[in-house]
Amino acid sequence: MRLDEQDVSHLRAGALFLGCAADHDWCTEQMDRTIAHMRSHETEAELRSVETFENDDLIIALGFVNSGLPLSDLRPVGDEFLTSLALVERAFGREAAGFIPLAAANINSLVPVLTSLQTGRPVVDADPMGRVFPLLYQSVFTLEGLSAGPIGATGPAGDSALLEVSDTRRAERLVRALAGEFGGWAATALYPMTAGTLARAGILGSVSRMIRIGAVLQAAQPTAAKHAALRRSEGVRRIIRARVADVAGLSRPAPPGQPDMPSSVVFIEETSGRIVQMEIQNELLMVMVDGAVVAVMPDIITMLRPEDASVAGLDDLWVGNTLDIVVLPGAPQWYTPAGIDLVGPDALHLWLRARGGR
Repeated sequence: MRLDEQDVSHLRAGALFLGCAADHDWCTEQMDRTIAHMRSHETEAELRSVETFENDDLIIALGFVNSGLPLSDLRPVGDEFLTSLALVERAFGREAAGFIPLAAANINSLVPVLTSLQTGRPVVDADPMGRVFPLLYQSVFTLEGLSAGPIGATGPAGDSALLEVSDTRRAERLVRALAGEFGGWAATALYPMTAGTLARAGILGSVSRMIRIGAVLQAAQPTAAKHAALRRSEGVRRIIRARVADVAGLSRPAPPGQPDMPSSVVFIEETSGRIVQMEIQNELLMVMVDGAVVAVMPDIITMLRPEDASVAGLDDLWVGNTLDIVVLPGAPQWYTPAGIDLVGPDALHLWLRARGGR
């Protein structure tokens, strides 16, 4: 499949749908960089399924990792991932045959497309999360016991490093610390593996899914028709239209090793007056209605604007604003016992937070 400018626009919309807490401006800037490259070089990117590769072809994940805080004002130049990629390829002694996003959501969904254009190698239709999770090791590759490294990392000032690390939890701590030293973020190349391993362990079809979702969101249709299409094609199981009543940031810090900025938002459901509470910690983690949990990690929770079904962000959480809260299932791997242990509510101490505990 060739990806043209419209596909990249759809990809951005679908990526924000699956990770609406992301910085929308960063996603838009990455889309603009990608489209500008397409126009200046009169080329398109290629998206291929993993089955089209040889089993021993090298596939590498690409993605930004921040220091646990919002991405800094230091914007990418555009070649940072090429530097990180070269470090990993040098360690392996061969070139990657294709690239996957570190997460099938937010800005990281767009990163492999630009790298594909720059290198002439394809994007692979797969990823390790099927959405976005707060922590680097919350991937299906961790469930399979796969190595995160070697990891190439490049910062906004051009500093770079190769981390010879295999354990994914150790990699999380090292890369976050390195991102902080770099100036707030690191462009990383990581999780190198063969195409055969990716076909067995990865979440397949996740890039084309984002393009499909984005095409629905950007269609010239009423909001209700878009909701219906999302129910049919993506398994959306609940849409709650509710008005923001209160937004509370929590003063206590996040647990060690986890992203900060936990907060809680209270809504009033439009039709019934029921109380809806949303827990946020870099991502939308849990939704409760009248105290009963209706969605929690690894469920995907996102927000849309009622007027046109465009993706809302954290800036839309102001008192009096009405939003559609949308819930759909994550990848099947996350609902196994091991998956729940890695990304479920206990992994992020959600039950304690919901009850006001420490």
